[in-house]
Amino acid sequence: MRRALLLSVAVGGMLLAGTAVATAKDGRDRVATPPGGPAFELRIDPELDARFGPRPVNAVRAAEIVTARFGGQVTRAELDEENGRPIWEMTLRGARVGEVDVDAIDGTVSGG
Repeated sequence: MRRALLLSVAVGGMLLAGTAVATAKDGRDRVATPPGGPAFELRIDPELDARFGPRPVNAVRAAEIVTARFGGQVTRAELDEENGRPIWEMTLRGARVGEVDVDAIDGTVSGG
């Protein structure tokens, strides 16, 4: 029994390690915790979320894209819209830039 419990805890931990965890602070704000990375504030407007539905580039992937390109640490990601497309407005600390946008469809970076 103990062995089965340890196995299920280990498998559950492995599943969590490969997935970003988001916890609600209120109706819109969340904290995203990328695997192996520091947490950042995540703001998603429910209307934009409903309008755009699932996006190929989520906030955690957008954070990986900008930190690989500019260094530093993402402190905030906010879902917004630009020219009818969903974008992630990313705020960075300790990077060469302070803010950049990442297209939530194709991962293209603008700004910076």
